Amino acid sequence: MESSQQTPTKNKIKNQHPKRFTNEQIKALESIFEQETKLEPTKKMQIARELSLHPRQVAIWFQNKRARWKSKRIEQEFTKLKSSYNSLSIMFDDLKKEKHSLQIQLQELNDRLKKNRDGDVGVNDDDDRIITSCYGENEDREFIFDELSEIPNWWES
Repeated sequence: MESSQQTPTKNKIKNQHPKRFTNEQIKALESIFEQETKLEPTKKMQIARELSLHPRQVAIWFQNKRARWKSKRIEQEFTKLKSSYNSLSIMFDDLKKEKHSLQIQLQELNDRLKKNRDGDVGVNDDDDRIITSCYGENEDREFIFDELSEIPNWWES
């Protein structure tokens, strides 16, 4: 039992991994990866010789780097899409509010026009300015309101 305590076991040796790559090797691998993300076998052998690594180490480094690179790209795309979605959602909510406001204004104008047709109230200058600003100076306003009033709840579609 004492002899096993003096000599390290296989498990302890496996858990004590020395640093596999030097900073210079990592920099070289990173710069190569920027140029090409996949290596041909001959290129892999050449890089392994130049960096004093095993070809398998180079292959695994590139495989791991591609996986991290892909994951990072997906995360960036997700962030971009989420930002776009949030912007569009805010715009949509603003447009819904504007639509609701315009529906209320249209209903008020239709009510005023109906009262005018029924002879209850005359169109005053403010009403005329509102209608003119909505439809232009030369348009036949009554024709427009007649068409719209014939379509029940046309603004909800």
